[in-house]
Amino acid sequence: MTALQANLALSTPDAYNPFSGGCVNDTSYGDCTPSSQAAIDAITTDLTRVSKTTLALWDFKISRPDVFTLPGGPVGMALGVEARRETQRDDRDADLDGTNIFRDSVSGDVSQSNIAAVSSNPDTYGKREVYSAYVEFAVPVVSPEMNIPLVRSLDLQLAGRYEHYSDFGDVAKPKIAMAWDVIEGVRIRGSYSEGFRAPNLEQTNAAQYGRLSTNNDYIRCEADLRLGRITNFNQCSQPASASLLVSGNPDLKPEESTNQSIGLVLQPWFIPEQFGRFTFTVDRWKIEQEKIVGLLGAQPNVVLDYLNILQGARNANVNRSAVTADDVAFFAGSGITPVGQIVSIQDQFINLLPQTVEGLDIGMQWRLRGTPWGNFRASLNAAHLITFDRSPGPLVDSLFQARQAGQINANTPLPLSQTLLARNGRPEWRVTGSFTWSQGPWQVGAFTQYNSAVTETGFLSAQGDPWQVDSQITANLYGQYEFGKAAGLASDTTIRVGARNITDEQPPLTSSGYLGALYNPYGRYWYVNVSKTF
Repeated sequence: MTALQANLALSTPDAYNPFSGGCVNDTSYGDCTPSSQAAIDAITTDLTRVSKTTLALWDFKISRPDVFTLPGGPVGMALGVEARRETQRDDRDADLDGTNIFRDSVSGDVSQSNIAAVSSNPDTYGKREVYSAYVEFAVPVVSPEMNIPLVRSLDLQLAGRYEHYSDFGDVAKPKIAMAWDVIEGVRIRGSYSEGFRAPNLEQTNAAQYGRLSTNNDYIRCEADLRLGRITNFNQCSQPASASLLVSGNPDLKPEESTNQSIGLVLQPWFIPEQFGRFTFTVDRWKIEQEKIVGLLGAQPNVVLDYLNILQGARNANVNRSAVTADDVAFFAGSGITPVGQIVSIQDQFINLLPQTVEGLDIGMQWRLRGTPWGNFRASLNAAHLITFDRSPGPLVDSLFQARQAGQINANTPLPLSQTLLARNGRPEWRVTGSFTWSQGPWQVGAFTQYNSAVTETGFLSAQGDPWQVDSQITANLYGQYEFGKAAGLASDTTIRVGARNITDEQPPLTSSGYLGALYNPYGRYWYVNVSKTF
């Protein structure tokens, strides 16, 4: 930008012409009055970024399957210690890291980025040392040979891990798991464990950097609605493209979780083998997470600024330019004190509030071999999401209360509230099924997948109801032939012809197209795959 401003001031033919582009006869295409190559070369540059991470690791591990023996069998043990040193360095270009700043020669304004349309990014560096130890026992409590009624076998896994981080302290977590075979073909299994994830060096050490964020400036939407320029808040189009100024947080704590599960496995041996072998599984699980590392985001800050302005205050995290005559004219007659355009929004990595997820996994597998009609395999798996709750925190809670009280418009978009179940990318049900038949060199397979309906919470009706994203079911099909060893050049060659999404289902519509977390934008397509083993 420094070179561009200097180039614009030239009075020679090599000055860059900012008014070029388009042609008289065709204004939407081409450039009949391009700037000279010398002018373009003078204002362009190559950006470089050098990122480097290092890991130095030392560990010692030992294991033995028979440390000592219990009535149920030998006890296995594994233990280890580890030391590691991690570093991370991100060296940004001098035109982006504040070395070569841009100072406007007309206004005197300063930008840390000297590159047009590229946000500034400071250099960052971080390091940590981690020391850890773990121990694990495999304990056979009861064996079949002990002939205990209703306890054919009982096995336990007992484990624990301790880690010390130089940047935030100590963490110790346990794990216990159990497999109880009641009788042959009936198993009850369960586990309890605690986990953690350390924030990465970027999240703890990053200096403030900018990213482009676009949100409606809701106070301007309110003015449009009051003045009759729009009839509904959903019609608002007051996008504010601003810098989201994100900074690291050296006071971050590790994310922590508690995981619980209990399940049942049935293999009904009493079903005659001529009908195939069945396995049924049911598992109920629960995951509780704390201190999840994340960002509050631009939207809640802009909505809070909207609320504060209506109450005669301001949100300090939203920086606005000075009020201009255009701003005064825009708000005139609305009863709202004029404010300038949003310039930047400040945000920082923080430990967010707790999250609880519960679900039920159901599975069925069937296999039938050696029949005159070939071999058969089938499976059906269903994942049922029962609970997905996340505490939104006091700030977002206050915004929901303000919306319910009518202090801000009822159609103001807000982040997800307490329950996230069946919202956005979290359907209550996901079901998959597969079927495979094979005989000799031939094989045919089919696969199907179902996602239940969800709501899109960022797109509200005039009554404030979220948009319904429909459920979807898709299916794939293929046929395959494998040439044997006597087929000459074609020996050990497999040809597969298939179609994916055979019913040509389109992803259910949302306000922005489709939910990428759930669906793919591909219609039906055919494929051929040829593979050969040498």
